Amino acid sequence: VSAHRLPCPNGVAQRLHIAGTLSQSAMANLDQLSVATFNAFLSKSEGRDKLARFVQYFARTVVGLAGMKALKKGTALHKLNEQATNIMKQLAGARRTHRWCKEFPVIKGIVQDLPMHMSSPKDPWVFLDRVLDLLQKCTLASFLVIDHVGWLKQVKVLSGGKRAGTGTIQLGLKFFCASNLVGALLQLKKLRDAAAKEQDGEPSRGERARCARNALKHALLVLQTAHLSRLRETHDALVGAAGMATSAMDVLSQWPERKAAASASPDAKALAKPGGRAAAALAR
Repeated sequence: VSAHRLPCPNGVAQRLHIAGTLSQSAMANLDQLSVATFNAFLSKSEGRDKLARFVQYFARTVVGLAGMKALKKGTALHKLNEQATNIMKQLAGARRTHRWCKEFPVIKGIVQDLPMHMSSPKDPWVFLDRVLDLLQKCTLASFLVIDHVGWLKQVKVLSGGKRAGTGTIQLGLKFFCASNLVGALLQLKKLRDAAAKEQDGEPSRGERARCARNALKHALLVLQTAHLSRLRETHDALVGAAGMATSAMDVLSQWPERKAAASASPDAKALAKPGGRAAAALAR
């Protein structure tokens, strides 16, 4: 999607600040940045995907900011815009290729939870939770399947018109937008329930912060997918900044956790030796 000549909203930095504030609690148990930690992070396929997604949306931000000015061929800004566009498209295609079979766990979860969803609970709020959860999973699975069809059209395996692949992918993104909208509603309800539990004196162990972070992530994804699917176009700079924020959240979720430090204890063999107990006592 090309950049639009709309003024970039002033709330981009504020959105990133809110996302960063909510992510601070999640960073408490993460390991420090090092070559070994970064290598462990890259050993996960999801980690590589989310890092590539961050770069992809950074490139979209550059495209959006560059598009706010008149681009003249031969200028440095025009060249930067072309380079960022190519990076964005190539990373999007690569990530779409590696998205195959991700629908299997979602479909498996739908099949496993379907008997529970079919039962009618007495509590209407529980029934609403089940319906929303099922709707979120179904729309997510639909997005993944339609996205595969769009990819097959792009590589000419399936026939279609000139923009058949792009149009199919945009259709799938509409389902992904709906999935994130439902996910945001679910997280807001969980946030409300967590607040009620805290008022009743029940410990939540950061449940409110986690629900707020997930709700913000889903809301930002709704903004992104509405733009990418052309359901509601805004601005590439805004969408790029939102994509960087959600990608940073995903990177943190894949980052290796800090290992618990082993408690120092005196060696049993040393204690068995003469004078070992006295040395251990002095060490204390």
